Amino acid sequence: MEVFILILFAIVVGMLLPIQAASNAGAAKYLGDVSYAALLSFVIGTALIATYILIIKPSLNTQITHVTPPNYILFGGLISVIYTMAITFLSPRLGVGNTLFIIVVGQMVAALLVDHFGIFDSIKQEITLKRLFGVSLMLAGLFLAKK
Repeated sequence: MEVFILILFAIVVGMLLPIQAASNAGAAKYLGDVSYAALLSFVIGTALIATYILIIKPSLNTQITHVTPPNYILFGGLISVIYTMAITFLSPRLGVGNTLFIIVVGQMVAALLVDHFGIFDSIKQEITLKRLFGVSLMLAGLFLAKK
């Protein structure tokens, strides 16, 4: 049951991405530039996360002051900026569906590699013919859905 709920949650979050792309593209059109739309998105996001932290008060790893963090923990912020600005720029030019289709292709390829090599301490899952076939089926389905 827990896995079902996690999968359902992931589907709902996935459903938010086209809404984000369209919303950010609309904001860029209204504000006049992709960078302003991305900034608006991050300001709102920062305010919401800060509010969450102030209300919930999640614990912070107390070892962070004693251990040098790995450099890769900063990639998330960089990638968020690139992704947000890219979907904001690409969506009105390619269409939301096409933009996300192409991005999903990139995500599937990267996911196979991240899993296979266990990049950034992720769980290792070898690239097998079965996994390649599964990803190929997903990509074929995405392709057909966009035709």
